[in-house]
Amino acid sequence: MFKASMKEMSNLIDNKSVQPIGGILSLFKRPKEVEFVRKCFRELFSEDGGDIDARQERIESFMDKINRRIDQYESGSWKYPQNMKDVIYYLNLWRPYENYIFKSTEASDWANCVEYGDDFGSGKSFSLKKYYRMCDELLEEVKKNDAILELHKARFDREAQGVFDDKLHILVYDIIYCAHAYNFYEYATIHTTSAKERIRHAALREQYEEARSRYNAATEARDNIAAQATLTVDLTGKKLKHKTYGIGTVKSHANGTLIIEFGVGTKKFQYPNAIKGGFLSAVDDEVASGIQHEKDSKTELENAEKELSLAKDEYENLKRAMGIKG
Repeated sequence: MFKASMKEMSNLIDNKSVQPIGGILSLFKRPKEVEFVRKCFRELFSEDGGDIDARQERIESFMDKINRRIDQYESGSWKYPQNMKDVIYYLNLWRPYENYIFKSTEASDWANCVEYGDDFGSGKSFSLKKYYRMCDELLEEVKKNDAILELHKARFDREAQGVFDDKLHILVYDIIYCAHAYNFYEYATIHTTSAKERIRHAALREQYEEARSRYNAATEARDNIAAQATLTVDLTGKKLKHKTYGIGTVKSHANGTLIIEFGVGTKKFQYPNAIKGGFLSAVDDEVASGIQHEKDSKTELENAEKELSLAKDEYENLKRAMGIKG
């Protein structure tokens, strides 16, 4: 049963050097090991509710148990043991819509290409969760590409007869694999760096994108406030009260200067300083409201200008750090 089920895809797991499928078959040839292997697969395929860490623990447990048992019969063999990519592939054959195929070289090339902001590691340091997260990010972009989706659907309907829904997970790995196999990277500038440097650069890029977004939002907010703000109230003809001269009528209000006629004569004041200093005050509520609204508008605009200045400084600093000109 196992041999028949693996027939169509054994070339994706076995090769001339290593034969993990052959390792499983070598155990199945021993009657007393059949139930042991079945039990290992049942544990591997048990439900985890989407807990990827728990899934990785089951992968590692499967590898450890099967490999120790293989070593009892094929001591020191490097041909039959299971590794991480093999066991992940078994999971894909079981539930492709919950898993992604993994091969280290192809995955690492893709991580460098997209400057993936994390390190899924390799060997004992490999993180299934971080690798799946990279695949999930690609999946979200694939969903936006109608041309790829149409091509995939036509091929899928033709070759798989639509018998199952893998939620585009196989397509995600197809893209990662083909980019490597057909050397699509030669058409792009790929910065091959250490995982640590790639993560640092990805974090910097994320900070830059966030800073650019804040700068654009701050610019829009400042412009909206400026367009709606009442920055100058015309007090011509309005009555104001002076704490010494009493109530007077504004004869002229221009260029920050008030000319007010009181009973004792005409006086000149600086606006709005005379009101801020308490020398002048509004007589009626409408004028008081207009003056307060002007004051609030100026304060709001000043705050918006400060926010914009801070956002611009942050954005320009990150542009320089990213080496972006213009």
